[in-house]
Amino acid sequence: MPWPFSLGAIIIAHISFSFPFVAVIVRARLASFNRELEEAAKDLGASEWRAFIDVLVPHMKPALIAGALLAFTLSLDDFVITFFTAGPDTVTFPVKVYSMVRFSVTPEVNAASTLLIVVTVLLTAIGLKMQGKDVGKMEGGQ
Repeated sequence: MPWPFSLGAIIIAHISFSFPFVAVIVRARLASFNRELEEAAKDLGASEWRAFIDVLVPHMKPALIAGALLAFTLSLDDFVITFFTAGPDTVTFPVKVYSMVRFSVTPEVNAASTLLIVVTVLLTAIGLKMQGKDVGKMEGGQ
């Protein structure tokens, strides 16, 4: 199955649109990073790469996850970018829903909306549960 050329344009447009939002979240998280932790890891014999993986990435993990979820949500919701960058042979979820709603609200639209709400609630619950485990580890709990 060949990859349509217009799908590449959609991906580039969504990355360009979402990048500033992700960058702001990650930069805010990096502002709270203590550089002394990285220096301590290097003093204990860690290479640049090992210090990055073992010290900086775990600190940035919540911001990276939040940025990814925000970018996904913005991309899923942004009809305009998808509509103007999609070719005639490319049908994405926002464009399909828009074309279905234009004529009338059918059971398929209701089912898609319900499915999106359920997936959103499940992902939010999983994220909160994971966040609770991370907070418990930082406070010394199990």
